[in-house]
Amino acid sequence: MHLLKRMGALALAAALCLNLAACGAASSSAALSAAASSQAVASSAAVSEAAGITLTDQAGRTVTLEQPAESIVSCYYISTYATIALGLKDKIVGLENKADTRALYALAAPELPELTQVGTLKELNVEAVAALEPDLVIMPQKLIDNAQTLEDLGITVMIVNPETQEGLETMLTLIGEACGASDQAQALIDYNHTQLERAAEMTADLEKPSVCLLGNSSYLSVAPAAMYQNDLIEQAGGVNAAASIEEDYWADVSYETLLALAPEVLVIPSAASYTAEDVMNDPQLADLPAVQNGAVYTMPQGLDEWDSPTPSGILGVLWLTSVLHPEAYPFEEFTADAQAFYQTFYGFTPDSSLITK
Repeated sequence: MHLLKRMGALALAAALCLNLAACGAASSSAALSAAASSQAVASSAAVSEAAGITLTDQAGRTVTLEQPAESIVSCYYISTYATIALGLKDKIVGLENKADTRALYALAAPELPELTQVGTLKELNVEAVAALEPDLVIMPQKLIDNAQTLEDLGITVMIVNPETQEGLETMLTLIGEACGASDQAQALIDYNHTQLERAAEMTADLEKPSVCLLGNSSYLSVAPAAMYQNDLIEQAGGVNAAASIEEDYWADVSYETLLALAPEVLVIPSAASYTAEDVMNDPQLADLPAVQNGAVYTMPQGLDEWDSPTPSGILGVLWLTSVLHPEAYPFEEFTADAQAFYQTFYGFTPDSSLITK
């Protein structure tokens, strides 16, 4: 029934379009464009026609919906975070695996881990997705090989690629258009822009310390210039000590290399499998400036991933701004800002004990 209704509506819409063309009447349209993701597409465009909503996703595919989606399967935690931030959590009918490990879901949408889980970035359970009969599947670029299979079953798929700030904003715009939440998406994008400008103003005339943002699995892994984390460091008024490393993903380094980089500050991501104490107590790092200065900081671990291009990634910039420049942006002020962000976009106020450094 779901498929027949979809096909019938599309056929009717096509007939209406042909009839309008024959009468010489032009359909009205509105274009919505945003910066493209780093890998693929130049823009997202939303066109309102007799057929409904037409979008160009982040893989350059045309996506058509009869009306704003009322049921969503999100195959990637970042797009799930986005649907919650845009006020769409009640529309989610399925999501990525291991939802019960996401602290943000427990705080903002505790019902989500009880929903059907449809796979990982390595493997999507197409049958589980199809059984949910969603109006829209939001799928990351890495799972694009599954898109046509679902489309052949009459299920609309939108590819997203939020691996940069531009890609994140494009994804937010797309989800907002597809689900009737454009105002919420624009509000979140505007918040990001306002806070980035604020961080730049606070740090414009200040000395920029050198920083290494470390990997999750090992502190002998650093973020080079090609990664999102490099932008985070620079936006917070720092300099990436690992910017000269020519890699496009986490770069494994030796003790000798890390000592040669000589960062003044080390930042440990929230999902790290080690602690600041592990770093401080490693005798081979005793001569590292960050260790000598006691400047080894861990991002908060009880909320979500501020070192990634998530809707709350802007808090990573603000957090690091406060860590690097406490005289310009006291941590107490940042804490209040973070609490206000979560209340505004996620509907809860985190306890200040969760906002740590």
